[in-house]
Amino acid sequence: MRSLLITIVLLVQCAFCYGQCPEAVSTCEKLLQGGLYSFTGMTNTGSFSQDLRTYYLSEQFKTDMKNGKWGGSLTIPVKGVPFTLGASDSEEKFQQFRSMIMSETTLNISSDYYQTTFASIPNTNLYEAFNQCIQTICNENQVGFLPVKELITEDYVVFTIHYRPQVSTDPLPKVEYFKVENALSVSNVPVKDQVLSQTTIISARRDPEKDILLTLQTDRGTVSRKIDAENSLSSNKELPIGTVITSFLTFEEFNFASKNNLKSPGELWTAEKSKWAPCDGRSIANSGYSRITSKAFTPDLRGQFMRGLNSFDPVKGPVLRAESERDPDSNRAVGSYQEDAFQGHKHFQAENLMKSRNNDDIPNMPDKRPYWDNIPNSAGIYDAGYGKPRLSTETRPKNVAVYYYIKIN
Repeated sequence: MRSLLITIVLLVQCAFCYGQCPEAVSTCEKLLQGGLYSFTGMTNTGSFSQDLRTYYLSEQFKTDMKNGKWGGSLTIPVKGVPFTLGASDSEEKFQQFRSMIMSETTLNISSDYYQTTFASIPNTNLYEAFNQCIQTICNENQVGFLPVKELITEDYVVFTIHYRPQVSTDPLPKVEYFKVENALSVSNVPVKDQVLSQTTIISARRDPEKDILLTLQTDRGTVSRKIDAENSLSSNKELPIGTVITSFLTFEEFNFASKNNLKSPGELWTAEKSKWAPCDGRSIANSGYSRITSKAFTPDLRGQFMRGLNSFDPVKGPVLRAESERDPDSNRAVGSYQEDAFQGHKHFQAENLMKSRNNDDIPNMPDKRPYWDNIPNSAGIYDAGYGKPRLSTETRPKNVAVYYYIKIN
């Protein structure tokens, strides 16, 4: 609901910008187009509308739809009429869409088209970045390098370097130094002594394990940008890898609610692509958790309570708790199993004698105790005023059953 509200607010705010600041729309559409080339893998022939048409007619588009890359559904205006495709739609529906696209020699791309089609693509901030770009450039009070938001997809980051001179006669920036660290590849790289245009679009392919750092130094100022790695433990976007949570949702319900398998082929659970796994001892080879911990399986917490270790930070942590408050198994490792146990104790008796039915004393020493056969078991019957004992095969506290899930990517 919160993301929907943000989207609505952005659309309302930018409706004003579209009419009052058309040059911003032109600039920011280049940002969005660059992101879509990266997101779809389209071949860039120099005509975005033609390239998008070719993509829509391809088998790759149908595969991307079926795999949920565009979310549950996608609405595409064709001849001014919105046409909605769903990930689970029939072959006939896809063929109908292709026929409509083939009847169009070129697609009419407008701001409304972006708004209708790309506002809710999962795993990207395409339209949010587009809107924020427009708002930033429309702000006439800002000069110099403007803080245009990066466009981020699962595999790429698209940077927009936009410079606004204080007066129109001021020279544009000249490049002194440029570097993008930890990117697998970078396109449209500025070179030393190059004079930048007012808007420069730079696309970088991501390594999911590494932060991307962009540095651009010019004679008019410096631009520095950092994008957290997709699987970064320092990212504050999500809970870090290795976090264990409790839930009342079944794994199927949890997958749906958390969009857990959105990046997996066919939206099926895989250790390599899914974000969470049940704590049931399953194999998670090739997951981020496995790479960090060298452990090939999730902890098996089925039927278990969790207990804190005696020390969380043995180097700089505070002094240990009192011995009576610690786990008596002092050298446990995280994830280790501990059997249930009952504290050692003894029963006190006022006299060292038992009474027979005829009131004769009976010795209660181990070597002089009498023995009886066939005595009925009265365990659980006599309650001494405290209620009937609850007997089981284990010692346990009162509890409520939950599911445990662990973050693996």
